[in-house]
Amino acid sequence: MSSALDKIDYKIVPGLNKDRKLKLYALSTCAFCKKAMTYLEEQGYEFQYIYLDEMDLNLKREAKKELKSTYENIPVFPILTIDDTDAVSGFIAPKWAERLGIE
Repeated sequence: MSSALDKIDYKIVPGLNKDRKLKLYALSTCAFCKKAMTYLEEQGYEFQYIYLDEMDLNLKREAKKELKSTYENIPVFPILTIDDTDAVSGFIAPKWAERLGIE
């Protein structure tokens, strides 16, 4: 069975820092999601993103369910997955810096 997250047509934001596999799950109307994207760009990270509110409804439901089951405690947007093994939700710059190893 293929993963719902693998069916998503992510958009790519290029960056020089490609040592982490980053995927951002966001909402197009979310101010914190936009701040998170700007933060990743300013830090030079390449990342993939998708606006869940612009997806097919069934795929969106599957993706949200899979995010919740794969990564514990994912209550708010944006959601950043790191190397497909870790996730952080909500955008708080110091918290993201810590998870990404930014000093």
